[in-house]
Amino acid sequence: MGIKSDGSCYCGKVHFTIKNDPKLVVNCHCDDCKKRNGTVFSTYIAVHKNDFALTRGESAIKQYKIENVGTKYFCSECGSPIYNENFRLPGLCLAFYGAFSNPTNFNPAFNVFSSTKHGWVDTIKSIPSFQEGIDQ
Repeated sequence: MGIKSDGSCYCGKVHFTIKNDPKLVVNCHCDDCKKRNGTVFSTYIAVHKNDFALTRGESAIKQYKIENVGTKYFCSECGSPIYNENFRLPGLCLAFYGAFSNPTNFNPAFNVFSSTKHGWVDTIKSIPSFQEGIDQ
C-alpha cells in the first residue's frame, strides 16, 4: 500500500483523496497549461483513475472540454482546478499539485514542453525571497 493523500479546492466545497503512490509528478510548461491555469507552469500529480476519488462536493465540479486534448475539472464555486484527464494518458487523473493538503512528499521528476518554458524559471533561486509578503 502506498501513500494516501487528500486535497480540496480553495473554498472547501470539493474534497478528494488518492490512495497509492502517484504514477508520476511532472511540471508542464506548455502554452496551453499557462493560458488555462494562469500560471508560468503547472505541476501535476498523475494517479490511476481508480486511485482518485471525490469525497465531497461532486455536484460542485464543473468541466471544460479541451478539444482533442481532454477535460479540465474545477470547482464551480471558487474556480480552483482539481484535476485533468488527458486523452493521451488514458486511465490517469492529473491532479493539480496546489490542490493537495500536503503535497511535500510529491516531488516533480521532470519537466515537459521545456521548449516553451520561460527562461527565468531556471534562475528562480537567484530572485530575492521573503518569508512572508512585502510591506509597501
